[in-house]
Amino acid sequence: MSDSLSELWLRGIAFNAAAPADVLIRLVDEAAGEAGLLMCEGRDLPDAVIDAALRHPVERIRRALARNLHVDPARLAPLASDPSGLVRAYLAGGTRLQPRWVRPLPDDILVTFLTAQEGGEDGRVTEKDIAGELWSSRQVPPSFPRDMAGHDHPALRLYAAFQWQSLTAAQRNALLDDPDPVVRKAARESSWVLDPEAVEAKLPSIGSRNTWFVLGTCALSPAVVEQCFADDEVHPLARNRHTPADALARLARHPDAEIRRLVATRPDLGPEAAELRQDPDENVQMRARLQPSIRTWAEFQAVQKVVDHGPDCTCPITQPATEPSPNWYATCAASEEPVLRRVAASWPGLSAELVETLAQDDDEEVLIRAVLIASHAERQRLLRS
Repeated sequence: MSDSLSELWLRGIAFNAAAPADVLIRLVDEAAGEAGLLMCEGRDLPDAVIDAALRHPVERIRRALARNLHVDPARLAPLASDPSGLVRAYLAGGTRLQPRWVRPLPDDILVTFLTAQEGGEDGRVTEKDIAGELWSSRQVPPSFPRDMAGHDHPALRLYAAFQWQSLTAAQRNALLDDPDPVVRKAARESSWVLDPEAVEAKLPSIGSRNTWFVLGTCALSPAVVEQCFADDEVHPLARNRHTPADALARLARHPDAEIRRLVATRPDLGPEAAELRQDPDENVQMRARLQPSIRTWAEFQAVQKVVDHGPDCTCPITQPATEPSPNWYATCAASEEPVLRRVAASWPGLSAELVETLAQDDDEEVLIRAVLIASHAERQRLLRS
């Protein structure tokens, strides 16, 4: 058999779901060529094969496993403290495929990375390099700062202090009184984002590059809000969760339909929502019809992922800090609004019964989304039907 045919044959075995574990373990060897590397990175693996790859003396094998998107990430925890800094960096950087849904790493792996004192025995990268890979990979879930605010390790409380708006009021107060002076200082320096007067005082020194971010995320004083309207820079206000009710009412009547679209589904929108359901812009109307079903910011985010990102969108989607309740998704699945049924059909936690119902939906996008979240076996059955 020629070398090229042999390589193709080995690759076929490597990706054969019925291949026994002992055969796959033999492929985790440099003598098998690229087949073992491709297998370690590109498919789900039996536990015995994962164990063999984790212990493998060849770094390339462990690097390939570190990028595997199909294996339970908890099984990859030993790679976070691998002797090779490059293996650690590959795990922190995530898969090179840039999937639509970004899988978060478990807390124990994140803690290992963020409390590391060195970047591996080989000295090829530093712990800061690895942390940089981690931040850019989007594998840190938004809930992580809140989970770390009371951690024993000061480095993790320090990280939480810099994510001020992700924390509860009790957590913020605790960090302001933290026993570690570095954490206390970081907490004081971060607290300005929720202090309208402090935001107003800081704005002139922030610079135009970061102004929109501040206006779109921080608590704003009445003077700053009025200046935004005077300068017709209201787009950030429409996205800002701290925008006061009177300003929100003005935004709901803004002449720019894009601004009205941005506020139409907000859970804090008042009686203006009824007005927007009669809006001349059909997109505004549609969004305003959804608004009575949206009572929390978690529900708002779930809807935004659908209405702001069409089926052809390839933007990465990360795990939300908080998830709407299963009952809310079930209610969406039974809604007369196709958009809400699309939201339900996008949630992997939906019951098999509801998935099957939505897979027969008259709305093509609902149907497609439902088939995509079905289990493999159920997906095959639905496609055949």
